[in-house]
Amino acid sequence: MYKLQDKPADKVRLETGGEVTPIATLKDEYGGISHIIEDDHCYVLINGSAETGFRTVKHWYPEAVEVLRGLSVSRRTCSSGH
Repeated sequence: MYKLQDKPADKVRLETGGEVTPIATLKDEYGGISHIIEDDHCYVLINGSAETGFRTVKHWYPEAVEVLRGLSVSRRTCSSGH
């Protein structure tokens, strides 16, 4: 089960080579790591590892949805149209 960490990671590397600063970090008991980031004023869930980098996932698991519900809603709209 993924659990919200007290402090998000400072920076994480994407599979594409870019770096992002997470808004929230979640970890599970098996070493799984997820981060919630902001991209184009939208919240995005990424999974991966420090070795391989992180990438966007299409499916949000329940623990990530709970964290998302606790995040502030930006006054800006998602520029990707979603």
